[in-house]
Amino acid sequence: MFHKKNILNQMMCLSLFAGLGFFALLGASPALAATAPNLGATSTYAVVSSTYNNSNTAPQTIINGTALQPAVCATTLNAPVPLSITGTTVVPCDPLTVGTDFGLALANLNAQADAPTCTFLDATPLEAVVIPGHPAGTFPPGCYTSAGAMNITANGIVTLSGAGVYIFRPGGALNTGADSRVVLANGACASDVFWAPVGAATLGANSGPSFTTPTFQGNILDAAGITIGHFANLSGRALAFGGTVLTDANTITVPTCAAFVPPTTAVPTLNEWGVIIFMLLAGLGSVYYLRKYRRV
Repeated sequence: MFHKKNILNQMMCLSLFAGLGFFALLGASPALAATAPNLGATSTYAVVSSTYNNSNTAPQTIINGTALQPAVCATTLNAPVPLSITGTTVVPCDPLTVGTDFGLALANLNAQADAPTCTFLDATPLEAVVIPGHPAGTFPPGCYTSAGAMNITANGIVTLSGAGVYIFRPGGALNTGADSRVVLANGACASDVFWAPVGAATLGANSGPSFTTPTFQGNILDAAGITIGHFANLSGRALAFGGTVLTDANTITVPTCAAFVPPTTAVPTLNEWGVIIFMLLAGLGSVYYLRKYRRV
């Protein structure tokens, strides 16, 4: 009798664990380290600022927004401003729409950066940071934060690799050296890259006028102000509601690539299907033996 009770207990445990494992696998979904904030009213803008200064008269600063959509917003738009703008200019920035949505998006990024799932970086220049499984200076999608400034040194190259959302929140300033670059690879999209420094953002100058190749990628949200160096090109947005944006013979292009949409349901791999089938068989076997031994 004792032997039969032991078998029954073992079968019940096996059945329970098999069922729990099966439902855990069916309900599993990939964990995403970062999610894109809603830019709201700021989404069409290439530049948002309280004061917008353009320091170079020739060649022009080129801002590529969307025709008939707001592209530049400033409370103070300093003249003369030699700009070539696709889209409309709004003066002043509306604090109830642009200001509110900027603040909500920045708060969302800060909240994600303060979460324990965000990867903490030390003072190493970004092009020298090694993320496990990736070459130096290559970052997969995710959230990255630091206690102080984040820097890319002169001629440094940072690669964002893979489709997904990227968040970089320096605890201080964001600084990039002359002729440095942030490049996208393997499906990464500038729409999904967010830089949210606590201090000011300064993008280093580019040595030659290239109006087709971006030198920096992503959306910069920085109330402390954004300075874009001579001939530096941004694929993204310079959003500094409450701060100053300074351009200098740059090209700023609002990204047109589709924003990343996270998967809502995980599809099991072949190995996972094998585990599921095993658990189903184990569960059915447990039920069979339970019924058999209860008759004895």
